[in-house]
Amino acid sequence: MKKLFTILLFIISFIAAQIESKDFEELIKQYPRLKTYSSNVNAPTINDPNEPIQFDFTDYTDTELLLLDSLGVLSVLLDTTEAEEPVYFGYKFFNNSDKFAIFDNIPIPGDYRLGSGDQLIISIWGSTQFRSRHLINRDGNVFIDGIGQVNLAGLDIMTAEISIKEKLSEVYSTLAGSKPTTFLSVSLGQLKSINISFVGEVNIPGIQAVHPFSDITTALLQVGGIDTIGTLRNIQVIRDGKIFKIFDFYEYLVNGNTSQNTRLLNGDVIFVPVRQSTVEIVGEVNRPGIYEAKSGESLTNLIHFAGDLTQKAQPKIESYRLLPSEQRTSDDFAYQVFYVDIKHAQYEQAKDIVRIRAFSVPDVIREVSIFGQIKSPGVYAFEESMTVMDLFKIAGGLDDKTFLKSIYTKEAELIRQVPNSIYPNKISINLVQLLNDQNDQNIKLQNEDIILVRENVKYAKPRYVTINGKINIPGKYTIQAKEETLKNIIVRAGGFSENAYVNGIQMYRDSVQVVLHGYEIIVAGGDSLYVPVAPGVVKIFGEVQRQGVVQFVKGKSLRYYIERAGGFSNEADRKRVVVNYANGDVRLKKNYLLTLISISPPIKDGSTINVYQRRPKPIFNVTQFLASTATAATSIATLYLLYQNNK
Repeated sequence: MKKLFTILLFIISFIAAQIESKDFEELIKQYPRLKTYSSNVNAPTINDPNEPIQFDFTDYTDTELLLLDSLGVLSVLLDTTEAEEPVYFGYKFFNNSDKFAIFDNIPIPGDYRLGSGDQLIISIWGSTQFRSRHLINRDGNVFIDGIGQVNLAGLDIMTAEISIKEKLSEVYSTLAGSKPTTFLSVSLGQLKSINISFVGEVNIPGIQAVHPFSDITTALLQVGGIDTIGTLRNIQVIRDGKIFKIFDFYEYLVNGNTSQNTRLLNGDVIFVPVRQSTVEIVGEVNRPGIYEAKSGESLTNLIHFAGDLTQKAQPKIESYRLLPSEQRTSDDFAYQVFYVDIKHAQYEQAKDIVRIRAFSVPDVIREVSIFGQIKSPGVYAFEESMTVMDLFKIAGGLDDKTFLKSIYTKEAELIRQVPNSIYPNKISINLVQLLNDQNDQNIKLQNEDIILVRENVKYAKPRYVTINGKINIPGKYTIQAKEETLKNIIVRAGGFSENAYVNGIQMYRDSVQVVLHGYEIIVAGGDSLYVPVAPGVVKIFGEVQRQGVVQFVKGKSLRYYIERAGGFSNEADRKRVVVNYANGDVRLKKNYLLTLISISPPIKDGSTINVYQRRPKPIFNVTQFLASTATAATSIATLYLLYQNNK
């Protein structure tokens, strides 16, 4: 018994060694992919905590990489899929890639004041014509030929034009009078920048030169916007050391109110304090995200900022309020959770609210189904007053007399769930009586009812067989008997015509050629038959000197056609020659007594000869051999020791 056990254990160990060697070989094949992992993956950097963690495998040995991959660890470590983060509302507004395009073609504001750096364009036309450009210097002056220095600092464009015209009228008299013949206009060319100080939680703090037409929003656009820790509800414009304007960006974004979005002047300061509120709003709102609440606002205001509730939202919302530290009995109870009806949300203050969730109305299955021999089978919505006939009408009805013939009208089944049984209840419906308005058959449906309509197997559409080619009456023929044969179809088609090559008849079923051995095969709907003329050639492909077409000579053997194609190539496997006949039949060259005797298939008109390439000899795998040998040797040594100990 011990010897039998030892032999059995040896056999199992040897088989396991073979399996292990194959697994090892498969890991070796995957090794290039693992090396790609290790070369492309970088070590995580401590300086950038927002980047996904990456692992460096360059110090791992080949064996360790193979082991990690075989255990499925690599796929986990290399998975850099990030969870979707909630969006802070409003901050994406400042991500405009073309910040200065917004100033193109904007007319000059009526209250714009000229200053150092502005460029004036003076145009004169009529009796006298010229055009000149003048840059206002640091003192607010421009020098105009003929009249000298003109101070324009602090003037609007219309006042500056009047002043220049008065000065030039002393030189060009045609500018003056009630009927001047020379005309003047002053316009702005290149504009000066204004210096604005950005402080607080902006992305690029400091003194920045911005466009002179800038208001609060366009100025913030030019400096990259506000950091998410900065407020959007209390943006302050400080002018002459005092708070000149407080801008609530939500009023601009949500309500389109621009009254607070004042135009800036040189030397203004924009201060963005830290946000005092962070409220995450999720669920069935139109714009989920992270919002900011102001003092005095209610839950209704927050829901409005989030785009209001969707149509699928429940009337009650879930709210989390962070309790002040003095009101907490423990830090484990720092949050107060409560539910409020949306109608009363205006009475709940948004102070200390940190999270709001709007629930979706639950999905309720209210449907009935109809399947089987019906025009539009499927699942349909259920209403309380629906009857069997109502469902039939929705699914295509029973008015089509021709289609009705294809239905088994004696019985349809209504399947209804029973609360206290795992098996449903079956109710029979006579469709003939239903069509005759017998109310006992027009049963009132319940939710999740199923109607099954069966097919009338004795009513079927005609099935056709198509026959073409060298046949006396080609065309489509209906199948008229249960087991009609190809021979019957050929007879009904008038038989073969002249030049028909009966050995090359091609029959197809579901686009696949059927190998014919006579005409007694039973035909099926959709079959097609083609009767060709005799081609008079034999095709030869594969490992021969010249592939192509050879004239057919009756009685000639396979060897004859191989010789006509120049004989076998050096790579030909002379034992693997296949002959395909025109009717789909296939014959192989047969070899006996270690290929000393071979029998070649006969060659018929229209045959195709395929000569296959010689199979490559298997390469000796040294790695697999050594692994198998080492494992087997270890197993044998172990078994020997067990055998010696059990004597």
